[in-house]
Amino acid sequence: MKTLEPGAILKAICEPEAYGGKPEFWDEAVTSMPPGLLPFLDKSAVTERAGKAGLPADLVPLLSGMIDTVASDPNLRVFAWYMHWRVFVAPEKGIPWGAPTLLKHLADRAGLFYLLLSLEFVDRLDRWHRKLGYPMEVTAETLQQIPSYVSNHQRGRGCPGIYEHQFPWLATYLIQPYVRLGRLEFQLHPYGGGVTVWRRGSDKAVLALAEDGTCVSSDGLKLRNDSPGKKGWTAKLKVSKDRVAGHPVDPAGRILKKAVSLSLKDWTGYLKEGETVLDLHIPAGGGMNWETIVSSFRRAAAFFRQYHPDRPFKALVVTTWFMDPRLADILPPDSNPLKLQRAVSLYPTGPDPDSLWFVFLRSVTHTPAASLPRDTSVQKAMAAYLEKGGTWNGGGFFLLPEDMENPRENIYRDRFAALSEELF
Repeated sequence: MKTLEPGAILKAICEPEAYGGKPEFWDEAVTSMPPGLLPFLDKSAVTERAGKAGLPADLVPLLSGMIDTVASDPNLRVFAWYMHWRVFVAPEKGIPWGAPTLLKHLADRAGLFYLLLSLEFVDRLDRWHRKLGYPMEVTAETLQQIPSYVSNHQRGRGCPGIYEHQFPWLATYLIQPYVRLGRLEFQLHPYGGGVTVWRRGSDKAVLALAEDGTCVSSDGLKLRNDSPGKKGWTAKLKVSKDRVAGHPVDPAGRILKKAVSLSLKDWTGYLKEGETVLDLHIPAGGGMNWETIVSSFRRAAAFFRQYHPDRPFKALVVTTWFMDPRLADILPPDSNPLKLQRAVSLYPTGPDPDSLWFVFLRSVTHTPAASLPRDTSVQKAMAAYLEKGGTWNGGGFFLLPEDMENPRENIYRDRFAALSEELF
């Protein structure tokens, strides 16, 4: 079919910021659009797919109404195919361009557009999991991400749907081993870096070192790499023929200014960028207590050993808003996020205030702190902290595979304290 001009289509249905040039892979996607009934416009499949996705029955009429809207709007129909193609037909190409908001065109029904498209995830995930040999129960658990997204949209915008920036994430479940096991999700993929981890052969002790060139604040947190030198100092990491020298990362999440030098006769590189890791994702929703965390960790350790024995992972890792070490100054010590912090080895990540979107469901860089919602205890605590001028980075952690079976609070901090007596 003839390739339609993307600029005119985007201008007709999207916000002004999406009016730019041609989206990536536009020609390839749109020229592949088949004639006749498109998969997301098939009303006969909506009820079954919505049910398998765990959506309430009262959403079916709303989704059917969105089908009528898309089918009757040529611009919206082409754009819907493009998004469908990028996420489900060619998920390996991802969505680096992103999905624009359709609030201008569809008002409070904009989220329903992306929810309608997301129903394709039901069949695509089933096929992918069957190919990988996963149990049906795991597929059903993983499909819970759709109602999790719907819950976010309902809380954030007050109406059913899926946020435009969350819809494209569904592609990642179709290109990597990525499953939900109990309360938590786990994705097998290459480590993107953050720290390097070294291991001693004699006793299997581990030590994280800051990456070379990391800009560090006076209190051990990571700064932007282009921060003025007077705001902090720069960590160095040097590997020579027989030694590695660098700045340790305390498992409490701060980089130490005092450097150490390790003999490569005793220490070897354990985790560096590109190594296989198991990435943790925490879906929205309640019920994340210590028991559910431990249960998910144990299931994940067993699951990936059974179904992906050819891809052993070096560590369980995550970067998220609540791994910032300053959270200990904001929440009570018995809160679940802090219990998790104490059971893993934290490391700092760069400033990322918008990681708090998951707390407030809006950008904190574009919303005055006084206007942030305060419906939950976490929102109240974080909003009060930001209103006093506080900044936020978020952070990361790693957990060794052998510790996933029996995670314990302070295990990494106690090991580091003992190791520090030798090294400093």
